[in-house]
Amino acid sequence: MSDLPLEYHTAYTWSGNAEAGETIIEGPPPLAVGSPHSQERYSPEHLLVVAAETCLANYVMVISGLSKLEVKAYRSTAAGELMQEDKAGYRFKRILIRPELTVEAGKETQAERVLNKAHKLCLIARSLNCPVEMQPTVKSA
Repeated sequence: MSDLPLEYHTAYTWSGNAEAGETIIEGPPPLAVGSPHSQERYSPEHLLVVAAETCLANYVMVISGLSKLEVKAYRSTAAGELMQEDKAGYRFKRILIRPELTVEAGKETQAERVLNKAHKLCLIARSLNCPVEMQPTVKSA
């Protein structure tokens, strides 16, 4: 884990137009960000949900490799549900991730263990104050 950054740096610049802005992370291309109402930019809400979803996928791949489980295919969907708190505004009520993992026939139980372990270890999910739930599907090829 020492090769991972232990600090993450970002920069945000407002475009001068409504809520439109740009987030810059050294290396990848800039990311167009905006409000939840924007159809052309990523909202912070979408980015939070995709962070949890991608984190789970990354942990599945790492644990699969360590467990010698060959992943034939992986895909997922995720949904973040908001709730309104009295006098405090909105917050995430929960995030639900639906991973679908395809493995070799006979390896389904091992795949379920990998998914459960990845879900428990996911850094993003463990860092949020809303529940991150998982409804996995394991298929064999």
